[in-house]
Amino acid sequence: MARLLQEISPLYLALPDGPELEVRPLEKRDQERVQKAYSMLSRESRMNRFWQKPVELSQARASSLTDSANGKHIAWAAFSPDNDALPGYAGASFWRDEKESSRAELTFTVADAWHRSGFATMLFSILYHEGWWMGVRQFHGVARLANTAMASWWESMGGTVKETSRQYEMVLDLESPSQFIEKVGFEMPPSSRRVETAEWLMEWAGRLEVG
Repeated sequence: MARLLQEISPLYLALPDGPELEVRPLEKRDQERVQKAYSMLSRESRMNRFWQKPVELSQARASSLTDSANGKHIAWAAFSPDNDALPGYAGASFWRDEKESSRAELTFTVADAWHRSGFATMLFSILYHEGWWMGVRQFHGVARLANTAMASWWESMGGTVKETSRQYEMVLDLESPSQFIEKVGFEMPPSSRRVETAEWLMEWAGRLEVG
């Protein structure tokens, strides 16, 4: 029986009131897609994700974002299954720490037109599942002080957010997907994003049983 979602990818699904999606790990063949998607981001979104303003993403950066062969970097993206002209709706990845592989830096990129549509939470649930079974026990990240939406997202997921003079520093400890699902069922009041994550985790568990 498959344990990782990458073993049964691509995943075909739809977000509530959203488009049909093909969700899968990024591959080397996606470098041009990644560069095109980056060029379509607003200046604010480029700063929030990449901390830089250039309109074009370098070939070297695009190559690193699509390289997950060594297991240190895991990246997934949501694409249109019917329209190759669209570079993608959203992507997310984690980068395992060099000295402590049980920790990983979590990052997201969502096309401006699709902010607050559930892409980040859906992709997070995939990285949560994959990360747990690969030995990751803590996600961490940083965000610009202007990116209050990201800080709020981490807090809604149960993470801790520390505001420094230059950035937000965020940490989220992981528990097994089954423990996460069980705990969310007893939370009062429940966080809508944690409920969504639990629902996706149950979806992935069901697909893996079939796979």
